[in-house]
Amino acid sequence: MQHNPNRIRVLHVVIPTYRAEAGLARLLPQLSGDRVIVADGGSDDGTLGVALRHGAVLAVGARGRGAQLALGARLAGLSGRAEDWFLFLHADSRLPEGWREAIDAAMGDRDPRYFGFRADADGPKARLMDAMVALRCAALGLPYGDQGLLVSRALYERVGGYADMDLFEDVELVERLRRVARLRPLPLALTTDISEHERDGIWRRGARNLGLLWRYKRGAEVADLLARYKR
Repeated sequence: MQHNPNRIRVLHVVIPTYRAEAGLARLLPQLSGDRVIVADGGSDDGTLGVALRHGAVLAVGARGRGAQLALGARLAGLSGRAEDWFLFLHADSRLPEGWREAIDAAMGDRDPRYFGFRADADGPKARLMDAMVALRCAALGLPYGDQGLLVSRALYERVGGYADMDLFEDVELVERLRRVARLRPLPLALTTDISEHERDGIWRRGARNLGLLWRYKRGAEVADLLARYKR
């Protein structure tokens, strides 16, 4: 299909959730007026109520982040067109001022995009975490899901979308996108909750995650990595 830059591009925002009531309540007001799909993995708190109060469409029936993201994208595709774009976000992220203008500008070309990362905390450890994420993206071209992913529907479907994976579903999709497209950063950063990192220890959790990534790259089974991730 020939690309027509004059066609209206609609943005569909897909958010996977599981017991994400607090984060979702902060994020959804920023998305007022956008088409939002909350793909829930079986929350038993107020997550679904928050989503409905803010006018989001619910996608339920899948568990595991990869499966939830894939289900949300399929639902978005049912009501969309080839010119549409998907923005995948985590529920514990907050969008920066000017994000909509940056997204609109980015949708003017075909390249997938991702946000920078800013930890929702103060102090040198949080700023060091920001710097380490920036270094990973610059050196490896490997943003994680907590940095969001903006991708055209056409390109998303061309590469096969999210795999049914409970861990590293973001890495797996990014690697497929990079084979056929230029993955580029947006000029703004998402602010992301790092309370779990602070609880576990930023250095300890960071080292563990890098170790898991290394094992994944060497062919380790995702189920085994997930068991280590949840310890």
